[in-house]
Amino acid sequence: MNLALRGGRGAFLLEKWYADVLSGDGSVLLVYLGWMRVLGVPVARFSAELFRPGGASVRGDAPVRSIEGGESRLEFGPARIDGESLVWSTPGLSGALRFAARHPTVTLREPFLEQGGQRVLWTVEVPDADVEGELRWPGGGERFVGRGYRDRVFCDVPPWRFPVRELRWGRAVSASHAAAWVCARTAQGEVAASWRDGRVVADAAEPVALEAERTLVDTRVADIEGLRFGLLRPILRRLTGDPHEAKWAAAARLGAESGRAIHEHVLWR
Repeated sequence: MNLALRGGRGAFLLEKWYADVLSGDGSVLLVYLGWMRVLGVPVARFSAELFRPGGASVRGDAPVRSIEGGESRLEFGPARIDGESLVWSTPGLSGALRFAARHPTVTLREPFLEQGGQRVLWTVEVPDADVEGELRWPGGGERFVGRGYRDRVFCDVPPWRFPVRELRWGRAVSASHAAAWVCARTAQGEVAASWRDGRVVADAAEPVALEAERTLVDTRVADIEGLRFGLLRPILRRLTGDPHEAKWAAAARLGAESGRAIHEHVLWR
């Protein structure tokens, strides 16, 4: 797959990669590689955070000075995607992981949204993978094994015209199953799709039962620590409608199997 930046012109561009890993012991790793351009000002950052059950989270983030992508390869400042590998190094948290995909790349809806010739594109590059590797942080580290996921979003719809008012997303895995889903509420109605074990179902509701949730994130997007928007924060709040994000880890059932899930809810004012 081609990991080169799509780029483009306009007052606003956003492109980001999101990856997570759900470990069997309840740990959750979240990784973000993102850049945007707002009114001519470019900003790019990398962040990773490990949430451990019953313990404090471990976080690392860093500014990104250069980005270069190509076929199955992305150099993103302190992070690198190279085929199945995801490697990064920051003062707070570093890692070297291998994602062995169980299913091919999938696009649940193409484009995900379109407005006045501008689009939101969302590709699930790795819908489900077996992950293994190592994580390191100051004074500690561990071998890390779990089930992983990676998606990519491109948006050139200006945030002051962004049509989504509410977004629900999630994914779940069990021993032999995997699922992902998304539902976006706009003024024109809902856009929804789901994926399960290699099959896409358009206009489908959440395909799994969730229970026993644990809160991972509950904050305004502009205040997410790893993004470090600084002086841009009040401007972005005004331009974007100040969205609030909540993200949970949860127990899940996929058919007859018990599993685990991660899901989120984003609400715009």
